[in-house]
Amino acid sequence: MATAFLSSDWYRVADLRLRRQSHIRTVRHVYRGEAWHVLQDPQNGKVHRLAETAYAFFARLDGTRTVQEIWLRLCDLFPKWPPSQTEILQLLAQLHDSDLIIGDRMPNLAEIDRRARTEERRTFLSYVKNPLSLRLPLFDPEPLLTRTGWIGRSVFSVWGGIVWTLLLLAALTEAFMNFGTERLPKFEQISTASNLAYLAVAYVLMKALHELGHGWAVKRWGGEVREFGVMLLVFFPVPYVDASQATFFPNKWQRMVVSAAGIMVELAVASFAFLVWLAADSGTLRTLAYNLMMIGGISTLLFNGNPLLRFDGYFVFADFFESPNLGQRSNQYFWYLVRKNVLRDQETRPPVMAPREGLFLFLYAAISFVYRMSVLFFISIFLALTMPLIGTLMVIWSLFTALVMPLAKGLRYLAADPSIDLIRGQVVVKVGGAFSVVLAFLFVLPLPNMTVADAVLEPGNGGLVRVQGRGFVEQVLVKDGQSVKPGTAVMELSDPLVSLQRKQAEADRDDAVARLGALPLSDQNGRQLWRDQLAFTEAKLADLTKREAGLVVHADAVGLIYVPNRVELPGRLVRQGEVVAVILSPGPTRWQVAIPATAAPDVDGGNRIIELVPRPSHGVTLEAHILTRAAEVTTSLPSFGLTTKGGGLLLADPSSQTPVSLEPVVNYLLEVAPSTAGPFPQGSRARIRFIHDPSPIGPRIWRSVERTFLRQFGG
Repeated sequence: MATAFLSSDWYRVADLRLRRQSHIRTVRHVYRGEAWHVLQDPQNGKVHRLAETAYAFFARLDGTRTVQEIWLRLCDLFPKWPPSQTEILQLLAQLHDSDLIIGDRMPNLAEIDRRARTEERRTFLSYVKNPLSLRLPLFDPEPLLTRTGWIGRSVFSVWGGIVWTLLLLAALTEAFMNFGTERLPKFEQISTASNLAYLAVAYVLMKALHELGHGWAVKRWGGEVREFGVMLLVFFPVPYVDASQATFFPNKWQRMVVSAAGIMVELAVASFAFLVWLAADSGTLRTLAYNLMMIGGISTLLFNGNPLLRFDGYFVFADFFESPNLGQRSNQYFWYLVRKNVLRDQETRPPVMAPREGLFLFLYAAISFVYRMSVLFFISIFLALTMPLIGTLMVIWSLFTALVMPLAKGLRYLAADPSIDLIRGQVVVKVGGAFSVVLAFLFVLPLPNMTVADAVLEPGNGGLVRVQGRGFVEQVLVKDGQSVKPGTAVMELSDPLVSLQRKQAEADRDDAVARLGALPLSDQNGRQLWRDQLAFTEAKLADLTKREAGLVVHADAVGLIYVPNRVELPGRLVRQGEVVAVILSPGPTRWQVAIPATAAPDVDGGNRIIELVPRPSHGVTLEAHILTRAAEVTTSLPSFGLTTKGGGLLLADPSSQTPVSLEPVVNYLLEVAPSTAGPFPQGSRARIRFIHDPSPIGPRIWRSVERTFLRQFGG
């Protein structure tokens, strides 16, 4: 919005003869077709950007002309869009605060001291504002980079780019050719104590090369790098170099290469390490190559290359779209929209931006905020779990600076900002109304409430057909869906060993009968011995007869029979007790359900209806009711079908051979009345929806956070 062309405060500066600082360096940049001038103060390394009109004013501050004379000259130079006195006053305030100009009078030593103290305080606050990202400067790397500058000139050249591209293409080609043939180590192998030493060496080597890449790129185009240090990122040491002089480069592609130099170096090292990993035998070299590949190929792309975090990818992204200070300006533009369109603050001014840049800034502000808050949330949980005391304090401070301080700044804006003096009452009413609407949405408006879980079918009584003997499947005598009753033959088995044993037992019986008949009646001891032998062989024959009878599997219930894997069964060995078929008896079905313990109170508190949707559903929804509820909270599950191993929602303990959940659960047994959707085959799964009474979402969110906190930190 245009400001007043004339200002009542103009008399204060009109006769001043100001002079720009002589040590300020200037370079011309072009952003989205518009010329800008970048000013750099070599003493503190700070960079400032001025538009064409503002720079025309700054460049004429030579100490010989007054502010009034320079302003009149600018009005002649820019007749279509002459700068207003208000804009010149604002520009002078900006130049004065940045210490880019000096006056025609003796310097105010008290003012200089105040600025120095303010700058020290800002520097200190920048360190403590975010304790999860602390910078510790170590030494000046400029002499080292100067002596090795030939590396940067070689690497960041046309031939260097060709070699880099060929190396990446070779690695990608080998990865495609060897896809599925090389097995990557699992996480358990990577996190072993023996590999941590390799991982540490690979990390130090990779990050040192990463930062040297930035330094060599700056030196390649004539810049200087005066600071090398370590940044404690979530208490993890990460080296860094101050490559801010690249901001002064006039060519945006040079600035992009400097920002991307670390990523390029890591990708090159990772590609070379991947080729070594493929060629090397098991040992130290292959292990080190894998760790280099993992750090340079995965972590670089996920973190350094992410434009939503203020790392290398962010600066590449900002330079590519010619949006300097993208993060800061996007936030300023977001709040400008809020002040102008929501609060109707007509005096608010938008951040300086190029044409058609507004939507881009708004989208970046929204997406990056959501992403940063998500990262902060997960980091907070991680720190609180690993370092309960220190981590929790750090998390509280980080949340304070990320949420409470901006809120306090907003309240201060509502209470004291002079730009809304005339409409402060309206603004407060609007903000209060919006806040009331949010509170009503969270704590008053009833919203649908449901708990979702998985269910598996529990077989009914007599529903499992088990093998009574042991043998090889000869043939299946029934078809799936066939009606059976107790005694119906289901499957025929064979056991060659039983046949041989029967023939042997029959021969032993016949021999015992013959020998008993040949003995005289007077030989009572001999006759008794063979009578015992005959009884033994007859008992053995009876047992073998029973075992042979068990080779025919019979149904023991009324219903429809289903034989899983009927095609693969013939010729397979089955043992006693093994389930080979399922009989679905008429009547209600029972389903086993496990609910996380944190959600169980909602289920126990009452349900309007319980819906069961079989998988596949085919559009069928059945009504169920709770038959029984386990009294205790446990981690044992009735089936793997409820876990992620079987397509369910619950995480299973990978170290257990039985279904065990990683989080406490409560087991339920639901009953579903007979319907035309059944019968359901054994192992059927379903999705259960416990539909509760509508309730506000705010208390539900609070209970969820409270339960999560108690589960994680309550012991």
